Amino acid sequence: MSKISVKLIMIGHIEKIIDFDLIQKHSSKFFAIEELNRICDLPAPNKDDGYLDVVYSVKEMENILSNITHDGLCIGVMNYKYDDNFYMHRLDDNKVCISVAGLEEILKRKDISLENFILKNIYEIYIFYKVLGSTLSDKVYDFVHDDTRGCLFDLNGDKSDIIYNTEKPMICNECQSKINKQAIPSNFINQLESELKKITKPIFKSIELFIRKYPLLSISATIVFSTTINILSSYIWKLIESS
Repeated sequence: MSKISVKLIMIGHIEKIIDFDLIQKHSSKFFAIEELNRICDLPAPNKDDGYLDVVYSVKEMENILSNITHDGLCIGVMNYKYDDNFYMHRLDDNKVCISVAGLEEILKRKDISLENFILKNIYEIYIFYKVLGSTLSDKVYDFVHDDTRGCLFDLNGDKSDIIYNTEKPMICNECQSKINKQAIPSNFINQLESELKKITKPIFKSIELFIRKYPLLSISATIVFSTTINILSSYIWKLIESS
């Protein structure tokens, strides 16, 4: 199965809060992030509600990204809000734009990185493109569900729900069944699930969360570990002295 080429477009100064080099290094059997583009010169938004925050409509983002072409997927990432306050919109057959505005604080509650959030969305976009042939296909709505399952295709109408399918992204049984009804390569789901499991927090963050969740067990384990080290050190020292 050939990989689909992905072009990421950094909109504004998004690189200040997201490590795109780290995202680009992500290894997948399904796609390769081969290009990083940047758009810094942005038009003033049409919406002026008296606030200082910048808000764009889907139509405005279509125009901003209209000159970006690629033989594969084009995925824009910005730190500006959409006027409907959702975080991702499909703009063309192979073009999507993600807004991370306001998401960093939500993800921090579970120590989830914005980089992992972007990767999770790339997999969702990839599946729509690969399985349905276009990110604009109306069949997308056959997959997306309102209830929150921790599934890649959770709607996340309430943006605070993004933590559930970003911390440990997976594909629920119902969505797996729908994907399997399409013309897909063998082991497609298994390979996807395997890669989704690799979207994890750094090991030190996992340890920190474990300590927070099980403080007494962590203290006990530390005491046992320290005692064992002391006993081993004493034993080794005695062996050295006796020799």
